[in-house]
Amino acid sequence: MDDNILIDKFLSGDKEGFEMLVKKYQNHVVNIVYSLAGRISEAEDIAQDIFMKVYNNLSSFNRKAQFSTWLYRISVNTTYSHLRGRKQFVPLENIKRENSIGKNSREQLESKEKSEIIKKAIAELPFKFRSVLVLKEIEGLSYKDIAKTLGCRIGTVESRLFRAREMLKSKLIPIYSEGGQK
Repeated sequence: MDDNILIDKFLSGDKEGFEMLVKKYQNHVVNIVYSLAGRISEAEDIAQDIFMKVYNNLSSFNRKAQFSTWLYRISVNTTYSHLRGRKQFVPLENIKRENSIGKNSREQLESKEKSEIIKKAIAELPFKFRSVLVLKEIEGLSYKDIAKTLGCRIGTVESRLFRAREMLKSKLIPIYSEGGQK
C-alpha cells in the first residue's frame, strides 16, 4: 500500500495505518541503526525511539520528500544523537572458536571473521562518513535520496562516500596483507 495512503489513514484516526508503516519499514530502520551503532539490542531500542518520533511528528511530514527519506533522516539523526551520548563504540563480540574445525565450518568461520572485521572497521569510521556508506552500500539508496536524507548536496554525498571507502580501504588493507589473511 502507498505510504501516503497509510499516512492519511493514520492521520484520520486509524492506528492501523501507522502499524502498516512500521511493518513496512521496521527491518530497514533496524538495519540502518545496527550498521551505525553496532549492537542489535541497541538498534532495536533506537528503532523503537525512531518510530515513537515518527508517531508523534507524522502530522508535520510535509510530503515534499518521500516518506522513506524523511524516516531515514530521523533514523540517522536519532542514532547519531544516541551515539554522541555513548562514551565509545562497543567492540564487537569475539567469535567463539571450536576445537575441531572441519573444512566447511572453517570456511564459515573465516567468512564470519571477515564480516566482523569489516563491521568493526565501518564502526570506527567518523559518523558522517559511516552514515553515507551505510545508506549507499547497505541500504542501496541513490545519491539523491542520501542527499535528501542527510540534508546535504549530492556532491557532498559523493565526496563523503569516496572518503569513507578510502578510509575503510586503509583500515582493511593492513589487516589482510599481514599474517597471510585473504
